[in-house]
Amino acid sequence: MVSTPAARAEDVPDGVPPPPDGPTVNITVVWGDLVEVAADLHVTGHYQSVVPDAAELALDRAISAGPRPLITEHNRLGWIDAQLGEVTYFPCREGPVRAAAVVGMGPMGTLTERRAVQMYASLLGEATALGHVATMATVLIGAGAGNLSVGGAARALVRGFAAALASANPLAPTPRLTEVLVVEVDRLRAEQLLLALTGAAKDQKRLSVTPGLREESGGRLFVPSAAVYALAALSGLVRPAAGGPVPREGAGPPDRAGPSAEEALRTVLAGFEPGIREQVREQLAQLAAVRHTDLTLTVRGPIQAQDDSAPVRMSVQTGPGALRWAALTGGATVPERVALVDTDLLRELVDRLTEPTVEDAQALPEMLSRFVVPTEFQRLLTDDATVLLELDRDTASVPWEFLRDAQQVGGKKPEPLAIRTQLSRQLRTTYARVLTEAPATGELCALVIGDPGDPQQGLDLPGAREEARQVADQLRNLGVTVNLFVGAANSVRKPDEKPARRLDVLRALLCGGNDIVHYCGHSAFDRSGTGRRSGWVFADGLLTAQELGRLDRPPPLIVVANACYTARTGAAEPAGPPDGASLVADHSPWGNAQAALVPSLADEFLCIGVGHYIGSAWRIPDDQGISFAQEFYRHLFRSGPSEDPRTVGAAVRSARKALYEKRAEDDWPDGGQEPQRWSAWAAYQHYGDASDPFVPPADPSDAQKKG
Repeated sequence: MVSTPAARAEDVPDGVPPPPDGPTVNITVVWGDLVEVAADLHVTGHYQSVVPDAAELALDRAISAGPRPLITEHNRLGWIDAQLGEVTYFPCREGPVRAAAVVGMGPMGTLTERRAVQMYASLLGEATALGHVATMATVLIGAGAGNLSVGGAARALVRGFAAALASANPLAPTPRLTEVLVVEVDRLRAEQLLLALTGAAKDQKRLSVTPGLREESGGRLFVPSAAVYALAALSGLVRPAAGGPVPREGAGPPDRAGPSAEEALRTVLAGFEPGIREQVREQLAQLAAVRHTDLTLTVRGPIQAQDDSAPVRMSVQTGPGALRWAALTGGATVPERVALVDTDLLRELVDRLTEPTVEDAQALPEMLSRFVVPTEFQRLLTDDATVLLELDRDTASVPWEFLRDAQQVGGKKPEPLAIRTQLSRQLRTTYARVLTEAPATGELCALVIGDPGDPQQGLDLPGAREEARQVADQLRNLGVTVNLFVGAANSVRKPDEKPARRLDVLRALLCGGNDIVHYCGHSAFDRSGTGRRSGWVFADGLLTAQELGRLDRPPPLIVVANACYTARTGAAEPAGPPDGASLVADHSPWGNAQAALVPSLADEFLCIGVGHYIGSAWRIPDDQGISFAQEFYRHLFRSGPSEDPRTVGAAVRSARKALYEKRAEDDWPDGGQEPQRWSAWAAYQHYGDASDPFVPPADPSDAQKKG
């Protein structure tokens, strides 16, 4: 994989006519599937840190041989910088796609038409400089997700290409690249694209557009386009009777409608009331005067299964007295919006939803959705697709797991979003991930640590011991090799259990090749933000992510930290872990120390390359901690056809749902309900890509059981 420098605004002349002589490029609009069109180089766009979808995902699958698509995996590992105009190349296997690349689009929600001009100028300049590329196939980058209109993206392409050709060195050899194929899979959008490019390039001297569409395999007619063509055809049936104009040649509808056609239309309209029937005929007659390529319809089709739906990615960043939002979905990009919020109100809301009372857990989630989520983003909070929240360290303190569908008014309240769909978090940081790949060993290994705190300081947790033992037994039964450490060296253990000494656990982490790490015990995090005192509490000190940074082998794929008693301080609790490090910080952006606990610890582990960090943000009853872990691993390893797909996000959702459905089973003697039991499902935060597939080396049902 090779990256080129990103484009700069000053590199693109604006409004400067090209000299009369120099390289030229012809643009051909192709109706077909990008990966089935032969070319020397195939290119799509890529937003920073956004999971590939649509054309990029199709290209990813075309060049990938393993279960994890190549571009998706590079994105997960943070190897694609995707600065505006930066081109990243990928190797290809045999087939129509000989060479593949993605061009950076910058952060989602920021691609304006002017920035798109810079991106296209960088792309063409890079492609012509390669020397061996004669034809390049691409899509209309910037319009596929709705960020720009077809016309705006077409103008950006033409202006960017013209700028790149104008800046070419006149003394350099003539570039081989003379043909750019702009591929569109939908027929109507392809015609719209042809019209837009033809109009944008009409005054260009070095750019030409091939008249008419070129048809290749894989082209489709989607529901909106089919509706347009169907309405245009119906309009032709009533045109003679209504006195409408004759369509242009090739438009589709006939010049005249015979008796049989008119009778067919009468049959279609017979079920309508007379007044409505006449209105329909009138509208169809008017529609006949409109060229079908100028029409745009939005038709909502059936909800796709979650494993086939494009994820909804939302970015929430802090600003002065405001939250800055952006969103990217499979059908639309919502550019950045600023939601003004009262910091004091938000601080109180975060505080009351962090380990909330039953009353607050019932009443405040809808307010959270309406108070902090802009209106145009609220409609995206549905169960149609996976939701990925990209957060900074401040917004990560907000308990987003409580989000609900704020669009439904009255009636029965829907389940929280995190119960109805896969919801995960990703931290926006500047760290570099570990640049290694996990070896295919043919078996999964897990490190399980339970109750490593010092009992003499009151840091022993019997429930954590039991959870560690049950998790170890469950993983062994699923075919996983387990290394179990239970209790501090000065505690009482079973004869066959190894004590959880910090040095021994670190050795297992550094040398054990673990795929899963499950920790049950106390945690601490660094109030200074340096990360030096963030980690897990052992009787002989803290085990921090700083020690794990010395990993010379791939870090664990999944870390589950059920540190359910970490985020609570008070007179009845111990003074703190060894060396004076407090169990929680005394400050967070919203005034609640424990709200910042999991984001802080997750950041330390994610920065060394851990793929997924799952932690509890407040105290969880022992039995519910065990229930969450058991359901999480059961789903992760044994997902059946009737369940969500085998992804980490689906396993987290399944475990949350198991706790949610049992939240009111155990009432207090006075008739009330235990707060921690009522909202335990929302305490679990998942940092990582919810759609990341879990691909064990072998089917656990066939694996040899290992002790």
